[in-house]
Amino acid sequence: MKKIEDYVNNISFEEAYVKINRNKIDYLIKGDPDAKFPISLKKLGFLAISLFMPIMMILSYTSAKDNIVTTVFSRNIAIATATSFILISLFSYFKSRHFIQNYGYKEFIYSSLKILFLSYICGSIGTVDSNYIINLITIIIYVPTCLYLYYTVENNMLIEYVNVTFEKEYKTNKILSLLIKMAGIIMILGIVIVQLYRINKSWIDKDSINDSINGLGLSTTLIVIAGAVFMIIISLIPTYISFKADLRIQNKLVTKYSKEFREMYGYYKEE
Repeated sequence: MKKIEDYVNNISFEEAYVKINRNKIDYLIKGDPDAKFPISLKKLGFLAISLFMPIMMILSYTSAKDNIVTTVFSRNIAIATATSFILISLFSYFKSRHFIQNYGYKEFIYSSLKILFLSYICGSIGTVDSNYIINLITIIIYVPTCLYLYYTVENNMLIEYVNVTFEKEYKTNKILSLLIKMAGIIMILGIVIVQLYRINKSWIDKDSINDSINGLGLSTTLIVIAGAVFMIIISLIPTYISFKADLRIQNKLVTKYSKEFREMYGYYKEE
């Protein structure tokens, strides 16, 4: 797959200057001027959010009680997984400090939501039951799949932004574009369904719903395939919510042509 840097390198300063005005650069640097809290404080808040689930995993499995069935192997797997998420989160936090300030904050939000989602998926990795090995293998396959999907979808969204903004005609993947849209639809439907359930749960007949599902005669294979597709789509919800293709491309161009933009808009080198 062609890297997004190759596409960015084909954008001249003249093209970038037309599309990136001073207001956009100010937003990359300072963010919303009317924000109530400073960027540094908000980043600490998202750092706490991304660390919450991994820390809870470690606490749960290091002090496992009778309600959690574990083994030495499963506990070590869970603690190692949680520790890796903590290290990745801390790395992302400190890495974001090397970016343009507000852009780094936006990137860290996205990273935090991905870590939160994946750590939630891995939350039960240390709990032993009759299907433990199957669950473990599923997680081992699912997490790398999500990471690869994030990379390909992000790259596809970046190319789409370049095409629309700079009038290019680079090839994009329509399936990936559809997946990200479906993630948004599923998120909205999920919110609506949860709210409807909260309002109407007192009169919903769960047995009737189960009978209706069983009456459809769906095969186990079809259900598994549908479930796998659903899990792939919901993994993209963090991308749908917080990935900013426009900011990433603008950051790359501002960084590439930093000297030229400073001369045109009168920024100091420190800015």
